[in-house]
Amino acid sequence: MALPEWVIKHREPKTEIKFLNGGYYKYQVSYRYNPQKKRTDKITGVLLGKITKEHGFVPSDKNELRLSYASNSIDIKGYGLSHLFFNLIESEFEIMKSFLPDDVCEILFSFAMFRWAYNSPIKRAPYYYDHDFCSLEFTHKRVTDKRVSEVLKAVGESRTAIVSWMKSLLTTNEDQNTDRFVMMDSTHVVSKSELLTVNAQGYNSNFDFEEQIRLMYMFSTDVQKPVYYRLINGNITDIKSMVLCIEEMKVEGVIYIADKGFYSKSNIAMMKQEDLQFIVPLKRDSSRIDYGPLQAVNFKEKLSYFTYQGRIIWYYVYQNEGDDIVTYLNEGLRAKEESDYVARIEKLPEYYSKDKFIKKLPGFGTLSFIYRIKSAKSCEEIYHAYKQRNEIEVTFDAYKNFLKGDLMYMQNRYVTEGWLTANFIAMLAYHKLFSRMRTSKKLNKYSPKDLIEMSKSIYKLKIGKDWKTSEITQKTQNLFLELDIDYLK
Repeated sequence: MALPEWVIKHREPKTEIKFLNGGYYKYQVSYRYNPQKKRTDKITGVLLGKITKEHGFVPSDKNELRLSYASNSIDIKGYGLSHLFFNLIESEFEIMKSFLPDDVCEILFSFAMFRWAYNSPIKRAPYYYDHDFCSLEFTHKRVTDKRVSEVLKAVGESRTAIVSWMKSLLTTNEDQNTDRFVMMDSTHVVSKSELLTVNAQGYNSNFDFEEQIRLMYMFSTDVQKPVYYRLINGNITDIKSMVLCIEEMKVEGVIYIADKGFYSKSNIAMMKQEDLQFIVPLKRDSSRIDYGPLQAVNFKEKLSYFTYQGRIIWYYVYQNEGDDIVTYLNEGLRAKEESDYVARIEKLPEYYSKDKFIKKLPGFGTLSFIYRIKSAKSCEEIYHAYKQRNEIEVTFDAYKNFLKGDLMYMQNRYVTEGWLTANFIAMLAYHKLFSRMRTSKKLNKYSPKDLIEMSKSIYKLKIGKDWKTSEITQKTQNLFLELDIDYLK
């Protein structure tokens, strides 16, 4: 008997649908090789539920009870990991609930935690969820890999809600009267999917021309965490994509710090039109830069200065075509660059020459920005903010090496978006842990991965009807207390 279309859409691997007594019922099936018959036998298992045209798939009460018992029968559950993770991102978790349903937030953040701690694929998430104490505190006592995929897909389809949530990561700053610096950059992620429409061959710094997507991130230097991500087609350049990212993430009181490749007159005009504040570095050979003040005799008499990491930084401000520009000079860096270039003239005369050296000489040791800032930010503050670009490099390094996020096999665009949102949440937790460890001066002895592994050794065990926290050494307890994590509350 042929099944109707509204029934077929509920068919899944290792299940079968039977028509019995005027209704459609879905059963679990398994397969076992029969050596006597020399073929595989199909074995019908438990009833999973009923399928109706009006309500779709209706789970069997007995099966739900069976699954609930299977989860509740676990008397030892991990506790340290979820306690650490949700302590780090408690505020972000609560804010997300104002944009997405509570149960969706719980599964999304739980999966982000499993990505953070285990680099977990979707199929392993149910196991980790069942064996973690958070399963007893959240709405769903048990999840399936299908449910996780559904949540990621739903999140991926809710870009407006996710962007609103990401904007809140900036607007929750304690001092709303202070403009915040936000850095922008992108990285590539290789995608092996044959069905994903956004992956394409494109250039990256590793000269790897496999199909890829690009991932744009924004990082706040003030709150020391990533505050925005966006999935971009693999063959789109940063310059084109940054424009849309800025438009999407438009937030009051933000100063955008772009990468060197972002500058063009059209991009500057766009940012002015949008009334945005920005700092955009200029390449040293840009015609917008005036090196004249550095070539004058006794030029230091007219320049201002400040110290940065024990070095004197000279600077001067001027205008070019109505735009404000500041140029900095690091004399220590200038001497090093001059020395390096002269050494290359001797070793590689076919590429380097004295004429080229003389032409490049004014720009050695310099850094120039075109900027538009409404608030009272000093040139020293601008310099310090840009020098924190290393933080976004730390983000990408952690994304690829800690999170193992540089390769994907996602087949659906919206599930991919949800997957990247989970990874973004995991990166939030990573940076908040990294920041606490840096503040408490623990990075010289431990890495974030070390603390995560230590948290996995702390669990809850059921004694009678009560759940008790396992024993913790005083050393471990004191270490987490210094990070404002208390396991004995």
